[in-house]
Amino acid sequence: MKKLMFIMSIFYSIIFNISGKERIMAEFFDNQINIDVGFTGAKLLFFGVIEDPGDVVVAVTGPRKRLKARKKEKFMGVWINSNSKTFNDVPTYYYVAASKKLKNLDANEAFYVNQIGLKNIRFEGGEEQEDSEREVWKRGIVETMGKLGRYRSEVGKVYISKNGLFKAEFTFSSDIIEGEYIVDTLLLKSGNVIGAKRSFINVSKSGIGEKIYNFSSNHSLSYGIISVLFALTFGFLANEIIRRINA
Repeated sequence: MKKLMFIMSIFYSIIFNISGKERIMAEFFDNQINIDVGFTGAKLLFFGVIEDPGDVVVAVTGPRKRLKARKKEKFMGVWINSNSKTFNDVPTYYYVAASKKLKNLDANEAFYVNQIGLKNIRFEGGEEQEDSEREVWKRGIVETMGKLGRYRSEVGKVYISKNGLFKAEFTFSSDIIEGEYIVDTLLLKSGNVIGAKRSFINVSKSGIGEKIYNFSSNHSLSYGIISVLFALTFGFLANEIIRRINA
């Protein structure tokens, strides 16, 4: 009951505050994801309201990181790394949801400007290459991210009711990357952006998982030694238990 009242209060707040200068308002019920031991993933509810009729597109972009891409070539029947390029500001996660299929919105220019859709993602690096060659590298990064489940080619669904309220759900796997996720929401009409809203998702480690991660990052040598000793001790104990059972 409290959860329902909280959601309704946010809806009323959104509707009350929406005006001509803000044609779209959107927010998460909870924009915090805590990664702890046993974390199996998360699902976030995203909702809002539009003042004017139109279509809604939401793009979720994960923290941007530096990435070194390698190109493999077959040499004497063996695949080897033949070349590598470093790219900056590569999104670690990307997902789009929309009220209609992107191809039916006739908004290619708006999608390019706002980096909506996998083909419109931009990041720095490889500028010394010809455009066609750089595009090959970029396509390889996008395909690899897709295989890892970090980029999703299918477009999710944004549901819009008759009174202008809309909602979408975002699902994140257990291997989600820590950091700040940018959520850009666009209101489109006749292929043009008539309203926009930026929100954020905060993903962070918590509990014992955070302590282990911080210790391993700040004291890598000690963490390695402790891990080896723990593995040896566990192996010895397991072997001793099995030996006594079989004795």
